[in-house]
Amino acid sequence: MKKLIPMLWLALVAASLPTYATTISTSIGLDTVFTGNTPDGSSPWLVATFTSNTGSHTGKLTLTSALDDADFLQGLENSHATLGWGFFLNTRISSITCASSPGNNCTTNVLSGGGYNAGPLGKSWNLAFGWPVGSRFDGGDTAVYDITFGSGLTSSPFVANADGWLSVAHVQGITGECSGWIVAGNGKGADGDGPCTSTHVTDIPEPAVLGMFGLGALLIGLFAGMRRRMS
Repeated sequence: MKKLIPMLWLALVAASLPTYATTISTSIGLDTVFTGNTPDGSSPWLVATFTSNTGSHTGKLTLTSALDDADFLQGLENSHATLGWGFFLNTRISSITCASSPGNNCTTNVLSGGGYNAGPLGKSWNLAFGWPVGSRFDGGDTAVYDITFGSGLTSSPFVANADGWLSVAHVQGITGECSGWIVAGNGKGADGDGPCTSTHVTDIPEPAVLGMFGLGALLIGLFAGMRRRMS
């Protein structure tokens, strides 16, 4: 009995001590071309940073772009469109709102729940962002969101999907009219084909135009022959 008293006293003291939350911080850099063309600028071309605390139901997601030239993200213009930037989470989102931060290029095209189309990477994404034509997400842009989750966090909710990818984005406007799908993580199936090359295509005249050109050349030849015979 005497040995139990100190043990019980230590247990009571431990139970009365406050518990301290630890910081959750995750940075996801999209630096791999899955398919298509290599974006302009240096990788990682896009970076997502998530911060929170263990036990918290809320967190902050910061999206930043290092895309160069005319490269941009768009997407989700309608229910059948592909996403612009997507993630996979292992925790249900209750709400996501644009944080009050100056210069935020937040979009209202935000979907959570699952099954969002990422073209060649399928629909295994449950958080998707898309920007409208008039407010594309491009070089130097930032978007900060406050996220509320359905349960307290024990670790980062941003995890790899079944294929091993943490995030995906569709970059458009690469060196003109090229585009590419870029990813973050250690997944499978990537076959990026390198830099975009634009080929100038010479316009081919219509048959009617060619016919008129031939007739004109024939008339000029006949006129020149008549002048030589008359001189």
